[in-house]
Amino acid sequence: MQRIPIKAAKAGMILKKEALTEDGKVLCGAGTTLTQEIIERLERSGVESITVKGRPVRLPGEKDLKERLKELETRFQRVMDDPVERALMKLIAEYWIESYRE
Repeated sequence: MQRIPIKAAKAGMILKKEALTEDGKVLCGAGTTLTQEIIERLERSGVESITVKGRPVRLPGEKDLKERLKELETRFQRVMDDPVERALMKLIAEYWIESYRE
């Protein structure tokens, strides 16, 4: 899943989480497939960002999954002999992998 600016939304994307107004009213439910009309309605309602399935948008400065996993491995390189640290690294990697699928 990925949180993106409403300006980056495209028809065909699927909401992972509800799109809400500032006061918490639901405008679109999770699972809604976006159309251009829905995107425009969200913009008019003041929605600035939404959470969509997958990672359909490459945001400035954002690393892809392969880059993030390589960086994680580098960060944990000196403590790989510690089973707790190794397990922590594995949990982080699994979380990232799953978040890229959603």
